[in-house]
Amino acid sequence: MAADGSRASTGTSRPATADAARPSQREQAAAEARTRILAAAADCIVRDGLAQVRMASIARTAGVSAGLLHYHFDTKELLFGEVLRYSHEVSAELNQRALSEAGDGPAERLSSFLDRCLPSDEQRADEWLLWQELALLCIRDPHLAKVGADLYEDLYATLADIVGDGVASGVFDTALDPRWIAEAAVALTDGLGGRVLARDPNLGIAEARNTIATTIGILVGHDGPLPAPVRLEGEAGA
Repeated sequence: MAADGSRASTGTSRPATADAARPSQREQAAAEARTRILAAAADCIVRDGLAQVRMASIARTAGVSAGLLHYHFDTKELLFGEVLRYSHEVSAELNQRALSEAGDGPAERLSSFLDRCLPSDEQRADEWLLWQELALLCIRDPHLAKVGADLYEDLYATLADIVGDGVASGVFDTALDPRWIAEAAVALTDGLGGRVLARDPNLGIAEARNTIATTIGILVGHDGPLPAPVRLEGEAGA
């Protein structure tokens, strides 16, 4: 007899709650197809430009039928909104890895996070191209504008927390609102990153990094520019 009051096990039966929580093969297949579609849509937008992207091309790239694509996303607007979220989730996972590798120091964490906001390697350049392509849609479409605003809010919140931790620990010395600093930092990386992406002959990635390290170092009251960022293994400059 089971001491905890559950049904005696025959060695093959499983708790009903475990079976209920486990997705079925059909649900797993649907989730995998949805992820392939989102990844394919992101690739097509980066490769062809938003104006040239067709749903049929996305379906071919994802290896799914047009009917299955429309089952998951019946309009381009819905698909593009989910592509924004998908891209952000992939980027956020890498951002968290970078923060973990940067350690506990607020200055190192801030520098490493901001560096991931720049198009400093091929993957991040693709992320930038995707966001630049979708930015105009965010201006024209209220639904996409809300998606974009929510994703920026995640960036602001993470940066504000890092700055706040730095002030609390005495590493940063500023009376400025951490949220204000976070928004200013993102605006700076957006502006400089756009110039790097456009291959501005007067601004390379090294100059952009130096400007960010110096400017944000001043805003947070750090003793000099922010330290060099810690980059993930395999990334450019790592």
